[in-house]
Amino acid sequence: MSSTGEENELPVTVGDGKQSEAAAVDLTKEAMPSPEEAAAAQVRMKAHVLLEKVKNSEVKRTPVGTPHDSTVDLPKQERDAKEEEEANAAIAAAAKKAEELAAVAAAVAEAAEKGDDDDDAAAVAEAKLKKEKEIQDKKREASEELTKQLQKLALERQKESRHDRLKVIQSDQSSHLSSVKTFQELKLPEHLLKAIFEMGFERPSAIQEEALPRILANPPRNVIGQAQSGSGKTAAFVVGMLFRVKIDAPATCQALCVTPTRELAVQIFQNAVTPMAAHMKGLKVRLALSGEQIERGAKLDSHIVIGTPGKVVDWLKRRIIDAKNIKVFVLDEADNMVAESGHRANSLLIKKQMPKGCQSLLFSATFPSEVIAFAERMVHNPDKILIESGPEFLVLDVIKQLWIDCQHYEGGKLQFLEDIYSLLTIGQSIVFVGTKRDADSVYRTLSDSGYTCSLLHGGVENDERDRTMEAFRKMESNVLITTNVLARGVDVDNVCLVVNYDVPMDKDNEPDFETYLHRIGRTGRFGRKGTAINLVGDQRSIEVLASIEAHFSSGGKEMIQMALPDPEALASVIEI
Repeated sequence: MSSTGEENELPVTVGDGKQSEAAAVDLTKEAMPSPEEAAAAQVRMKAHVLLEKVKNSEVKRTPVGTPHDSTVDLPKQERDAKEEEEANAAIAAAAKKAEELAAVAAAVAEAAEKGDDDDDAAAVAEAKLKKEKEIQDKKREASEELTKQLQKLALERQKESRHDRLKVIQSDQSSHLSSVKTFQELKLPEHLLKAIFEMGFERPSAIQEEALPRILANPPRNVIGQAQSGSGKTAAFVVGMLFRVKIDAPATCQALCVTPTRELAVQIFQNAVTPMAAHMKGLKVRLALSGEQIERGAKLDSHIVIGTPGKVVDWLKRRIIDAKNIKVFVLDEADNMVAESGHRANSLLIKKQMPKGCQSLLFSATFPSEVIAFAERMVHNPDKILIESGPEFLVLDVIKQLWIDCQHYEGGKLQFLEDIYSLLTIGQSIVFVGTKRDADSVYRTLSDSGYTCSLLHGGVENDERDRTMEAFRKMESNVLITTNVLARGVDVDNVCLVVNYDVPMDKDNEPDFETYLHRIGRTGRFGRKGTAINLVGDQRSIEVLASIEAHFSSGGKEMIQMALPDPEALASVIEI
């Protein structure tokens, strides 16, 4: 992502150009023998010569064991035996030589295929790196395919669970809108329906079944939607944005999506909007993030804007974004966006700029009652789709939760964390730290111990944050140390462990229930098992963790299990 004024325009799929080029390459190969074929011919020729020599020696020999043997003297038998031995040796040598030449031929063919020169060490090294990258790409493709399968299973299980039933409160009780069971029932445009299926979605998830008929209704309905992490909320509001957008030139801004962090904005653009708009030629999307610059006096040439509150407010004030044509306004992680302790002020400023009749969509995994009450005043007559049961059913049951008292562990929490990584074979993990300074300290400690770590918090430069997140998604880094900047919404499929180095507390040093839920929700994606470890180093942290457990558990049930401060013993109970 650049910091220039150039538009982030969606890529256009190219048709058959590559196939034609490949066909030309194949025709060339047929006209001229490849190095592999030439080497193979050499092998066959040399092996044939050696075998002919052996054959001739066998013809000259008098066979042993025939009736004429009785007339042959002993020296003659010895000579025959020696010739037989030499012949066998020649056959073995021929076979060995053939194998060696075959190996050489294979090496030559491989080098030719990769464009390598055996005498050029740099080219060989480059080919090796290319091969390693191919292996990594195959692993990534396999992981993505597994994620799709797990996603389908998890969404089906979610719908079957009686605890995950959604409660729909319609503002218009006379409305006859009902849920859908297939995407075809929504009467979506062909280009959207095709993209949805290409993304691996076969049937709507529970939240999509209820939300999409309301999002796509005519006239549009305002929606406040809640569902568990990984349930398909993002896809629901992205479908809503793309459904309303009409591609024009010059482009007018018709949809605005605001998120609390740049990482979440980039994720929505890359993982949802881009693939879902694959067949919308000419669509222009712009990221409104810190560091993005537009020349003074210039107008925005984009149909959709996705950004963070501060930058969006700035562009609205400077009239870079012309709000008069906006049809859909989205707040993702809406509880944080409208909470008094979050981005309420900027969210209200943005909402006031939206034209009359603009559809408002507010989505999150958590919606405290006081936040819902404020959101209802902010949005006119919204339909509310909420999880029917209590807060205990917001926690994913595939996440094993542990807490460890490190007060008497030599070296405290930092040493214990280092010991965990030294003893356990862990895939990808995220370590949540309370402050930027402590995050820097944890990063230095683990890096000095030889672990491939990444650091991400508000004090890191924007370009570096983007590179760090991209490297973590590509599995080039295994451990990501961060503050609450990544607690919400960011999805990395292979995260199997979340460590709360500091238990989440708000600015008043009180338990932050929603942040805890969002943090541990970074693991256990799409039905995969995951583990969340809470490290405590003082009595206050124990009290806060007890309050969090009481908030989310029901009937006094233990939700967060205590584990001994023993990294070796931890290996037997951890689920990664």
